[in-house]
Amino acid sequence: MANAPCKSIIFVTLEPIARQMAGPAIRAFELGLALSNEFDVTVFSPHRTSDEVLQELREKRSLPKSFQLVTGGNKTQLYNLAGQHDAIFIQANVLKPYPGLAALGKYLTVDLYDPYLFSILVQYETNDVAANASYRLMHKVLEQHMVACDFSVCASERQRDYWIGRFCALGRVNPDMYAFDPSMRKLIDCIPFGTQDGKPERLGMGAKGNIPGIEADSKLMLWGGGIWDWFDPLTVIRAAAKASETIPNLRLFFMGMKSPNPQVPLMDMAIKAKELAIELNVINRIVFFHEEWTPYEERVNFLLDADIGVSAHFDLPETRFSFRTRLLDYFWASLPVLTTGGDQLAELIEANNAGRALDYGDVDGWVNAITELLSDPKREEQCRQGSKKLAENFVWSKSVAPLRKFLQQPHHLPEFKKVTMPTLVERAQAVYARGGKDLVVKRSKQILDDWLK
Repeated sequence: MANAPCKSIIFVTLEPIARQMAGPAIRAFELGLALSNEFDVTVFSPHRTSDEVLQELREKRSLPKSFQLVTGGNKTQLYNLAGQHDAIFIQANVLKPYPGLAALGKYLTVDLYDPYLFSILVQYETNDVAANASYRLMHKVLEQHMVACDFSVCASERQRDYWIGRFCALGRVNPDMYAFDPSMRKLIDCIPFGTQDGKPERLGMGAKGNIPGIEADSKLMLWGGGIWDWFDPLTVIRAAAKASETIPNLRLFFMGMKSPNPQVPLMDMAIKAKELAIELNVINRIVFFHEEWTPYEERVNFLLDADIGVSAHFDLPETRFSFRTRLLDYFWASLPVLTTGGDQLAELIEANNAGRALDYGDVDGWVNAITELLSDPKREEQCRQGSKKLAENFVWSKSVAPLRKFLQQPHHLPEFKKVTMPTLVERAQAVYARGGKDLVVKRSKQILDDWLK
């Protein structure tokens, strides 16, 4: 007998829901909003945001009554609030501070769009003690979420391959799960990071004519997010410095240095990026850093100022399984994109002529790509059309479809059973089921011969 459809869902993120929002908060906010035309939705963050700012968000996005924002509550308040909803959606670190959410008997979805164990390896590579402790802790936290979920989502089919492997190693993929759903789509499906519906509309000043040194006629390359340790801003800075020798009005603008989450420190790579810009004598001439995080609703002004969207990374597993959220904003703004190859979005950029996917650390390749784009209006327009086409495939209203289906037809997964070695009796029964008495005798003789060797 089918379970009754859900009527309500609560999204829980550990990131602030405020003017400045990072990827996890944006994802919770936008997925919840996309569902609010059919379900009652609450988005919860433990970081308190003023009523004034929340009201500002409601007005700017015309949030419906079916979509509520709750910030700053304690653990008891969250549990009580979650208990009033049919379903819970959490990112894969939420059970660490709020383990009780898994015990409420609700339909629990875990968001695995960030395979964060890979980034931990990079972030703590110079500190063995921190690296080992952090990795082991978050490895166990991740397993806790993978065991507790009734449904999980990730950002791409490549990520899904990775997660099915993880689920298999954990023992979550087993005969019971196969009997429940051979496709495993009820275990894990894909919800890409999305783009907003409609064309971006300017709300005010961005970088051009507003940031000293960036003029209205500047050719602007935009780094549209934070500078994390697993990113490679250094190659882009070197390329910008070199390309500016022939394109004197070239500018590179980093839209955010530090995460809006007060618990996330300024990362070493952000410091290295600024040091390199100083060393090359391009800081505040060619290369500019926005020290604060750009408000979510104001980022559109910087995107519409940009001539090229950029992102660069290293040859790491983190890159291969990543889904760079900033690239979706570039698509939304129909920007030509220059990025490093190695991930699934880079392949889409190349396949759709939305830009170039360059080799790791290839400064000369970046210089050539920058020069080509800014000197060939036909090529630039081709890339803009490619980005626009990609954006149409990633709107939140489409991306959310697997979660909408789950809420319409909710399920609890088969009970998790830790993998153990079968007993001799169980093994004998399995052999008998495959080949009867003769096969049991044959296998027994083989085992006895092995023991006697």
